[in-house]
Parts: sequence; C-alpha cells; structure tokens
Amino acid sequence: MQRKFHLLNSPKYFSISEEYGLYGVSERNINQLANIWKGDIVFYYTAHKVGFRTVGFIHGPFEVTSELFYNPEVVWVADDKKKNIDKYPFRIKFKYLEEHICLNPVPVQVFWDLKEEGKIKTVIDSSALIDKAVTTLLEEEGILLLQALMQANFKSGIYNKKYKAASMAEKKINFLQYSGSRIKEFRMEAYLEAYLLRNPGIIHSLSGFENGLTNDYSFEILNQISTYIAGGAIDIACIYKKKVLDLWLKIGVTVFELKRGIIDPYYVDQIVRYIEWAARLIPGAKKEMIKGILIGRDFGNQNDIKGLLISKIKELVGLYDLEAYTYYIENETLKFRNVIE
Repeated sequence: MQRKFHLLNSPKYFSISEEYGLYGVSERNINQLANIWKGDIVFYYTAHKVGFRTVGFIHGPFEVTSELFYNPEVVWVADDKKKNIDKYPFRIKFKYLEEHICLNPVPVQVFWDLKEEGKIKTVIDSSALIDKAVTTLLEEEGILLLQALMQANFKSGIYNKKYKAASMAEKKINFLQYSGSRIKEFRMEAYLEAYLLRNPGIIHSLSGFENGLTNDYSFEILNQISTYIAGGAIDIACIYKKKVLDLWLKIGVTVFELKRGIIDPYYVDQIVRYIEWAARLIPGAKKEMIKGILIGRDFGNQNDIKGLLISKIKELVGLYDLEAYTYYIENETLKFRNVIE
C-alpha cells in the first residue's frame, strides 16, 4: 500500500476531532478531502493558548480508518441554513497511529525550521494553514514531520479512549453531481476535482498512461497547491516515478487545471503559469518534463471560443506541453474528448 501524508487544518475543533476520531469538511471543500484514502497518514494543525498567546501546533500521526463518506450528524457545529445537519458532513475517520502513539504535539515552526535548514522543499506556505482544510504533503515532508513528532515522543504513548465516531454510519458519496440534459455540467468544480481524485486511473490515462501503470511506476498526487505570492492554486499535480536500477527516478509531472464550464482561451496563460510554479515547488521537477492539461465541459455551439483555444495552444508548441479536453457524461460515466484531435 502506497501511503500518503496529509495535513488537516482546524484551529478550533481539534479536541472534538480527537474525541470522535473524525474530520469533516463542507461541500465546497469536498475536493480537498477527496485525495485522502483509507490507510493514509494525517497530521492535524491546530492552535493552543500558551500564556497570553495563541500558538500553532501539529498533532499526530493519525492513521485514516475509513474512505471519504457522508454523514450529517451534528458533531462540530450545526449548519445555519439546514436544521440538524452539521456544517462539515463530508468526513473521514482516523485513529492515533498504533505503531508509535505521539501525544505531544510539535510547534508548527518545525516546518519552517526544516525548510530553512535545506532539508526539504515544501509545498506548505503560511496561506495554506489559513485557507485550506487539507494539504497533501510531499513524501519528504511527511517523513520528516513524522520523524519530528517521534523525536518529541521518544516512547510510544497510551491512548485507551474509544473514538465516538467508530460506529458512525458511512454513506457513500456520489461525486457525479451535474445539471443539464443535452450538455451536462458539474454542479460544482469541487465535484469534478473530487471525481478525478477518487478515480486516479483517469488521471494516469490523460497523462499518457492509457493502459494504466505497471509495477515499475509509482505516483504521488497533490491537489490545491498554493502558488504563493502569485495567488491561486494548482488543482491537481501528479508526479510520476519509474524504478530503474533499483532507483526510483522522477520522470514526469502532469498539472491539471479544471473548469466546470467551458475552457476560455485565457486559461492557457493560467496553466502555463502553473507549469512554471510546479517546476519551482516540486523537488526535481523541470519545466520540460511537466505536461499541462486543461479540462472543461463541451463547447456546444461556441466554436469560436474553441477555435481561439486551439490556436493559443498551437502557438506554444515547442515551449510547453499542453493539452485540452472536454468532459461529457454518458450512461453515468465521465468521459473525455481531446479538443485538438
């Protein structure tokens, strides 16, 4: 099992989450939680009062014990607009990692200490801890954060409390939420992203692995990667490695920009910026090995916009590796067409 590392963010609700063994997000943030799978490792960023100051700490590690599910039972805070429904009904369950239980958190400064020492190149920035519910970490970040927590907890602790959410019902989520009859459009962009994240085979196919990945390939999927002072976030980035001479070598990265509506030609400039930022943020990634993919719904009769998009992509051939796809829904299955072919 290829575990991934993630950082959960809730300055106010850690004690409740720990008590229940539960973390949740609102519908609009469902994409942020969709990249977490059962068996993954999560850390939890929160805030504690230290004297007169409020200080950020990271707790964990925790092991994810469920897939993403829906349950509206009020745990944290009731929704103002929906009676008897929690604001955060899209959820995962977790428990302290039994292999080594760490009850003492580490200050959030540990990330910047490691970064300043040159030990990691991090996808975390300060805005990520303010604006995001979940951040998927680079493998190197996750390992070093795990090590920092274990160093602060030399001996494994004991946690005997029963998690209140252990028996909570787990309703399966339908990510194919759309409107329209002839031309179907996702109800929210978050659902399009979540669908792709829960179906990584589609990501691999669009990246060029039409027949899937063989055992000598591995991948890391990151989503909603902050682009620092440039603003915005990369929707999805998939990092590919291949095993050669018993070495895992980074061979390519695919960056996705997703739109629930049509792809405006302006978005070509956006995906180009994200390719440049992916080269800055992902260790070992170079612009020449990064493919940029735009995805949006069918153009319908707007052939003029489609033509402008194709022209703009063709102008950049040789400078950037770009592709554009339209999605359509057929027999309750998400499918894609290459815009240029």
